[in-house]
Amino acid sequence: MVKLKRRITLDLAVAAFGLGSWLGVNGTFLQAPLLLRQLPEGWALPTWITLAVQLGNVGIVVHVLARRLLPRIPDAAYIYCLLATGAAALFLNAFLHAETVFWVGADRSLSFLTLAFCSALVGCTSSVLFYPYLRHFREEYLVTYMVGEGLSGLLPSVLALIQGVGGEPECVPSPDGSTWTTVHPPPLFDTDVFLSTLGGLAIVSLLSFTYIHNTSQFDSERKSPTENKELRKEAPVRQSWACLFVASAALNCVNNGVLNAVQSYSCMPYGATTYHLAATLKVAADPAVCLAAVWLAPLSVRALTAMLAAAAGPLAYMLATALLSPTPPLQDQAAGRALVVLSWLAAAAALAYARLWVALRARRGGARTMRACGAFGQLGSILGTVTMFLLVNFTNLFTQAPAPDCPGAHAHYGDALHAYTPSLLVKV
Repeated sequence: MVKLKRRITLDLAVAAFGLGSWLGVNGTFLQAPLLLRQLPEGWALPTWITLAVQLGNVGIVVHVLARRLLPRIPDAAYIYCLLATGAAALFLNAFLHAETVFWVGADRSLSFLTLAFCSALVGCTSSVLFYPYLRHFREEYLVTYMVGEGLSGLLPSVLALIQGVGGEPECVPSPDGSTWTTVHPPPLFDTDVFLSTLGGLAIVSLLSFTYIHNTSQFDSERKSPTENKELRKEAPVRQSWACLFVASAALNCVNNGVLNAVQSYSCMPYGATTYHLAATLKVAADPAVCLAAVWLAPLSVRALTAMLAAAAGPLAYMLATALLSPTPPLQDQAAGRALVVLSWLAAAAALAYARLWVALRARRGGARTMRACGAFGQLGSILGTVTMFLLVNFTNLFTQAPAPDCPGAHAHYGDALHAYTPSLLVKV
């Protein structure tokens, strides 16, 4: 049932605060269907983005060292710094994402990936900084925060759906008819507009936290130090915490490491539009699940286990389509496109709920347990990311489709339907 004893103004402010957590990371991944056509990394771009994101875990190390060396600095100061960094990174990336440099024998999207790393500092460090900050408020507001954290995926997803990918590539003849060019119809608006809009939302998040931290009108919703001590006394035994930490690491390994790395190989053979839709719905599943958790009681351990077991089927199918790229099952059929999108949506929803469940359980142990759970989650993300980066870039397990071929005078849209690399000029 809906809990009526809560401050709606605080709900809105906490949700807006959570909005800034993963805004930059989600926005970066949502632009991958467009950017992999333009940037030199091609289909491997998501693995580079994932690596840059996981390098953002250095923020956790810096935060831990800062707490040791400068213990008097409050958490709020670090939160201000992080949210400002995330907003600046989004605005800068709006104008610098297309810049490349020649490095280690090839062109690299260094500015784009560096600014993606800066955006990731916010999300990665939020797991050990934002959650513990919210221990000062009643438990209902942690769920509200996670709704806002989910909105950091939902709002960019809606914006990405409006933006579109511009349709599939076409073979278009030159004016004199001597050559053919692969042309990608443009989206409704470019990446610079998309990232600038997200930068504006990041500013909203910063202002919301400023409001929460500096107003006294929410004092009645804060927990007293005595209540926090009692909460820690009610915590389960340490063996239960160990299981929770392992679960956090495993869930984040799959969600942030494995799935982000293989999505382009799983979805792109079905078309850029399918990839765009699957990526958008994957991100949007998180806030939908968190909103449901506001009204629904948490599942039991047995029910959660059954749900994750059911999600194993879609996960296996997604990995199979990635490994069979660029010719996965039902590639040219509407059923194949629908099946792969639904698989990504179902798996993302199950993983999102499981991660929410773990976070709510970890809260019972107080700030230290929440930080430890967040740290284990990031460790799992790092392990999954490094493993998939090596598999994608240094083995032949995942294959990108060949460049488009427009050799004949009668080449048309269908000839280029499954080509998703930058424009190529072919002499007749």
